[in-house]
Amino acid sequence: MLGRAGEEKGVRRNVIAAGLMDMPGRDTSRRRADRAAAVPFGRQGYCREAAYAALLLISNESCCVNATILLVDGGHLAGIVRAQPAISEWLPALPR
Repeated sequence: MLGRAGEEKGVRRNVIAAGLMDMPGRDTSRRRADRAAAVPFGRQGYCREAAYAALLLISNESCCVNATILLVDGGHLAGIVRAQPAISEWLPALPR
């Protein structure tokens, strides 16, 4: 397991999964507004916010964080994932 490799030396492995990021000069105003509407937080992230997440992960305050994917996406993924129906809704009725 990747999270265990290097543990004897205190090496931690984490991933920052950045979502839609606002990159001035690269997005048109219309495109920026469309992408911001797709994020529950109401705006795209800024590159510095992903950088702050990296600073957190390399700090001593996160010494127990290992083998983790840290989402920096303003809730975008949470807005895509929907609750799954209960098992009773998709299984045929069992005879009694």
